[in-house]
Amino acid sequence: MVDYTLPPKVSYFNRLLRWSPPRKDQPELLDQGAGSESDVRMNLHEMWVINRWLGGVQALTRHLFPLLRRQQKAPLRIVDIGTGAGEMAFFIARWARQHRLPITLYPLDLSARNLAMAREHEAKASHTSNIHLLQGDASSLPFAPQSVDYYISTLFLHHLSPQQIIDFLAHTYHLAQRGIIMSDLTRGYLPLIAFRLIQPLFARHYLTRHDGILSIRRAYTPGELSILAQAAGLKNVRIYTHFPWRMTLIAEKSLV
Repeated sequence: MVDYTLPPKVSYFNRLLRWSPPRKDQPELLDQGAGSESDVRMNLHEMWVINRWLGGVQALTRHLFPLLRRQQKAPLRIVDIGTGAGEMAFFIARWARQHRLPITLYPLDLSARNLAMAREHEAKASHTSNIHLLQGDASSLPFAPQSVDYYISTLFLHHLSPQQIIDFLAHTYHLAQRGIIMSDLTRGYLPLIAFRLIQPLFARHYLTRHDGILSIRRAYTPGELSILAQAAGLKNVRIYTHFPWRMTLIAEKSLV
């Protein structure tokens, strides 16, 4: 049993998140196979727009990009777990080309429907030779230890139970040569209110509306994630909070 008591020293942002509903662990409609192909396409598109313009992309890249710039090894290998339609991986690839950084990306997802949407994006994109879409389970990643520099994820952790998060963080940290960077939502009443307010503009599809609310209810708080990271045995862990209602876990390895 994991003790979810928040640490005594937390930021003002984290204190606001004490005002949170109990966590609700329930599968989302998309994960249950609901909707047609066009429904899935619209849902993943709306999720990307929300992620792109309401802080999700920045919550990850503001930490990832500086780490990539300072590495001397070439090319760096990155696995994007729970990639969905792959937009984050394509975004990182475009940034890397602009900065002339050699990077190989492996967007990975268990869902064949999600990967079908990712392949549609791949077909429309240019310069995708360094992107390799993979279908696979996050609990059994098809990579040898230290063969991948960074494992990353966005909006994936809330899909996991507490014990699954402990196992997932320990697994990816063990496999990574350099570290892991995981970004996700934070649970709270204020994020729930904010999401309902933006629905008319950003979440018009029923899958986005339903699963968006449920994702917030399934999410963790920064204090909870810190406890789970400690239980996973991670070293050099830092958890950053980002407005509006995002958090990012970073665990780097010290390389000799």
